Amino acid sequence: MTSSQKPVRKRNAEKTQQAILAAAQQTFFEKGYDGAGTRQIADRANVNVALINRYFGSKEGLFQQAILPELNIDFMLEGDMTDFGQRVAEMFAAKTGEKDFDPVIALLRASTSKEAIPMLRQTVEEQIIKPLAARLEGDSTHERASLIITQLTGYDLLNRIVNVQTTSSNGADDMTRLLAKTIQDLVDVV
Repeated sequence: MTSSQKPVRKRNAEKTQQAILAAAQQTFFEKGYDGAGTRQIADRANVNVALINRYFGSKEGLFQQAILPELNIDFMLEGDMTDFGQRVAEMFAAKTGEKDFDPVIALLRASTSKEAIPMLRQTVEEQIIKPLAARLEGDSTHERASLIITQLTGYDLLNRIVNVQTTSSNGADDMTRLLAKTIQDLVDVV
């Protein structure tokens, strides 16, 4: 090697993929599906944009790997269903702001994209509604699970994205109690 040649730096494929995924999560979270560009994601990951296609095939493939696996409710399904409403209402009431990556916010922002909607629809059905419906007893479990998720997503949308004040200054506990009751009522229908 001559003194004018720089040493060739070996790329760590796994580390590069992880950097791209982290950059994609944050970018999709902040800008939604349509607003996030692959060049922007590559710049944030400090990689060449061609590596996105190499590792993920396309922006769609990147979205599928960066966001969709994060959309699950396993953590919500831990525990007894007799206090599901209270547990979940407290989780959602405790969420504040939107600076750190949150897959629910990424889903909400991507939901305006015609390209992303089919992916989101399938993911919500398979990874969120069906697992919740499987934990419910009685009739119309799919419909009840869909309503529970609709309420929680609507609450999150108004509270953290639209920033509608859902409670008065002293009503946070009341909101949590009411949200818990409406969710638990859907869980307990037999």
